[in-house]
Amino acid sequence: MAKRCDVCGKGPQYGHNVSHSKVRTKRRFMPNLHQAKVTINGRRQTAMVCTRCLRTAAK
Repeated sequence: MAKRCDVCGKGPQYGHNVSHSKVRTKRRFMPNLHQAKVTINGRRQTAMVCTRCLRTAAK
C-alpha cells in the first residue's frame, strides 16, 4: 500500500532524527492517512485520504 493521499497526492517527506549529541540519522515523516468515503469525479468511493483533505471536504 502506497503511503500517498488519493486526493492531494501528499506523500512521505524525509528528514533527520537529531540526537542530543547532534548525530543525524535518516527518518521519514509519514502523512496521517485514513480510509474514508470520498466523492471523486462524481462517484462515491473509499480512498486513503490525509486528515487535511478530510477537514477540507467536511466544510
